[in-house]
Amino acid sequence: MSLAVRSLTKRYGGVTVLDHVDLSVENGEIHALLGANGAGKSTLIKCISGAVAPDEGEIDISGQSFRALSPKQARAAGVAVIYQELSVFDTLNVADNMFMNEELTRFGWRQPHKQKLECREWLDNLGVDIDPGTSLGSLSVAKMQVVEIAKALRRSPQVLILDEPTSSLSEAEVKTLGLQMQALRAQGLPILFITHRMSEVFDWADRVSVLRAGQVVLSGPVADISRSQVISAITAVEATAAAKAEDDRRASHGSGATGSEALMSVRGLLGPGYGPIDLDVNAHEIVGVFGLVGSGRTELVESLFGAESVQQGTVEMAGHRVSTRSPRDAVAAGLALVPSDRRKKSLFLNLSAFDNVLSASFVAVARHGLWRNKAAEGRLFDEGAAEINLQPPRRKLDALRFSGGNQQKIVLSRWLKHGELEDTRVLLLDEPTQGVDVGARGELYDAVRKFADGGRGVVFVSSEADEMVQVADRVVVLARGRVVGCVQGADITERKLMELAHFGESEDIGSAGLVATHEREDSRV
Repeated sequence: MSLAVRSLTKRYGGVTVLDHVDLSVENGEIHALLGANGAGKSTLIKCISGAVAPDEGEIDISGQSFRALSPKQARAAGVAVIYQELSVFDTLNVADNMFMNEELTRFGWRQPHKQKLECREWLDNLGVDIDPGTSLGSLSVAKMQVVEIAKALRRSPQVLILDEPTSSLSEAEVKTLGLQMQALRAQGLPILFITHRMSEVFDWADRVSVLRAGQVVLSGPVADISRSQVISAITAVEATAAAKAEDDRRASHGSGATGSEALMSVRGLLGPGYGPIDLDVNAHEIVGVFGLVGSGRTELVESLFGAESVQQGTVEMAGHRVSTRSPRDAVAAGLALVPSDRRKKSLFLNLSAFDNVLSASFVAVARHGLWRNKAAEGRLFDEGAAEINLQPPRRKLDALRFSGGNQQKIVLSRWLKHGELEDTRVLLLDEPTQGVDVGARGELYDAVRKFADGGRGVVFVSSEADEMVQVADRVVVLARGRVVGCVQGADITERKLMELAHFGESEDIGSAGLVATHEREDSRV
């Protein structure tokens, strides 16, 4: 079992997406593949899985060489791909999903009992306790992913490819997946996995390769490569320069916006999964909200935007009490939300980038609020695309055809430009860099910082502690739906944030103990 591509090349028109790529995954090896959005990772996977035919080069799978494959040939050769967007049927049970199009039959009759027994064996081999008769829609994303892996292993694959497998998983689920990958490696299975998270590369992988502009610009054993080398290869910018820029930002903003005008004041907010919570957001400030899965962070921002119900509490904008019972109320009050699931909650996938960016602003730029002003709309889109470095900056290209990072840029640009027209004062961001590469993250951070520097406020929700260190002036830590700590400025460190989050998850420690232990002086954060 092994995988190798040699001089693989793919062009679309005059654009070279893959440029003579050489990459191999040996038996019993975990090989991490990184690269900026648009670097060619998805195209490489599509060539290997048979979805796209390369223009040049060879694909070698366990000694069999192919110039190109169809999806059927790729499966027959032993290629198994687990995509970020899982191909599952929520309304069917686990066993039916595992045997979809490959049902066990006897004399033409399906054998559901036998399918469940075999399904149980495969799941047991992966060390997970999932009832084969359970509806798949009732499972967590992590368990759905395990079902997909078991389904792939049942076909005796020669190589397993995982496309950003941890993007929607909790910390505990990520650790479990890591253990499962290591067990598969021990069985001799070659594994290629695509990720944006450095910790996964250095915790799990044996080798790492970086694609940039369709070329392999770095490849080698993980033990011989540093994090700064990987970041530099992805971005083509020295990591030391990025670190210096971050130090300069910290120095210029100090410990946040102490004493600034409060743009938003939340008092006693209580809803499903969180509260009561007090929270202030000041002008010129990025307030991070950090917590593990289940901490209530998503429920909090969705309630502020009127997408979730609120049981009690008040919200004031610039000293005036406002109602946010619906997203329409929230937008009118000066709030905007970029939710965590861009594909389901933000994007109109079959509409153009232009329509997506302008969707919140058509009326604002219309003549007398009635007639479309296409010249003004065009200027608004072009300005927004330039500010966030949208790639490609094509108005008519459907949102579905952009990479994940550029899809997120489209959603962010929608509210940044709308905010300029309608005075959006506080931007709520829920996991805005999920599935976004290092380079695009930096561009998103810059756009968010520019928004805050314009006298506005930002609530930046993330489950990644290192991200909080990079972007936030002040960080509020949530655990089990309540505030368990607040740190700011130079005191924001990954260790402190993780300690607060994990400490707050302890069942035997009350909030009073947390306040005393971490020397919090005020419950209002």
